Amino acid sequence: MTPAARIAASIDILSEIARGNAPADAVLVDWFRGHRFAGSGDRRAIRDGVYRDLRRGALLRWSVAEAGGDADSPRARTLADLALERPGDIDSLFSGAGYGPPALTGEERSVVSAVSDLDPASAPAWCAGNCPEALYPLFTAQWGAEAATELAALNTTAPVDLRVNRLRATREAARARLLADGYESDPTPHSPEGLRGSQRGNFGQLGAYREGLIEPQDESSQLVARLVDARPEQRIVDYCAGAGGKVLALAAAADNGAELVACDVSAARLARMAPRAERLGVENLRTLPVPADGPPGELHAWADRVLVDAPCSGTGTWRRSPDLRWRTTAATIEAYAHTQDELLDRAAIAVKPGGRLIYAACSVLDREGRDRVTAFLDRNSDYRRLAVARILGDETAAALGCNDELVLTPARHGTDGMYAAILERAS
Repeated sequence: MTPAARIAASIDILSEIARGNAPADAVLVDWFRGHRFAGSGDRRAIRDGVYRDLRRGALLRWSVAEAGGDADSPRARTLADLALERPGDIDSLFSGAGYGPPALTGEERSVVSAVSDLDPASAPAWCAGNCPEALYPLFTAQWGAEAATELAALNTTAPVDLRVNRLRATREAARARLLADGYESDPTPHSPEGLRGSQRGNFGQLGAYREGLIEPQDESSQLVARLVDARPEQRIVDYCAGAGGKVLALAAAADNGAELVACDVSAARLARMAPRAERLGVENLRTLPVPADGPPGELHAWADRVLVDAPCSGTGTWRRSPDLRWRTTAATIEAYAHTQDELLDRAAIAVKPGGRLIYAACSVLDREGRDRVTAFLDRNSDYRRLAVARILGDETAAALGCNDELVLTPARHGTDGMYAAILERAS
């Protein structure tokens, strides 16, 4: 593919990402599958072009808007990027020849000229953090002067975290097996089950993965699983299990001795769990689709532990999914907050007296974390907060700077952003 054709492909993929709800990586995979003529160099260049827009989108949107163009247009943002960095290449790349993008219109030339005259250093603060302008006040209100540092960390590339499956191997044995596969890793600083690497790719090609020794999972999620404090003989419900990342970790923590129920409103998501459970050697796990209005009668006051890993805006995962920031609005966050309240109230029905409800959200916003727990405790006088330090241990809690609740961010902990709290029901 020519450089111009690669740019045209990046623009098309960015347009497809903006049209739907599929993650950027999934859209890229679909595009590459349908365009097998693209070689490895082409795929790399196209991917880089897409992610350059996602990780520089705030500055590009501001530049286009300042120049009088359409900031929502991937083509306009691509032209702005070139105008700021490589203005001399625009005419050759946008000539309309071959499979390249069409030549510039007169209006586009005016926008390009205006962008070329801009000084990126004069861009507003929300651009430096690559944060949508409408969301920026939420972060500054919460973090104050630290917002710039926290947002900058959320715009970096995340490491590759793996959970060691204790049902199959120790961390040392799994690390050695990975090294034999040609994959280097180091222990994660806070999770005793974690390994961290930097190489990305198809883990299915690694013997350690095929043998069930490891499972991709961010360290923050591993720490949430620890908060459940899963033990043999317990009854445990993962109320929003999805494809099962955390409930599979709970099975290993309990050494396959707990009775586990993975719930979700989507039977299709739950069905994807079976091959993973088999590869990891998980037992005593059943799936149970739940209606939207609450758990079935068989789960009422049944569980020792109920985990609610709630759907949320995903602001804590912006490092891994930079496209999410451009799909999130203040209204989106408010809608999630309402859903989170409903899920907590419904999941609490399954907690038996003396049992625990563990709430987690991969968001860095108090609106989806701390505020939801406070509101739940206000509605439910038979619950009290149990300090996470009681479960994690004083040394780990001190290293994380937490006591009553778990609050993680990339800037402070090197993990995805995460909030979690433990709520104990009176006996």
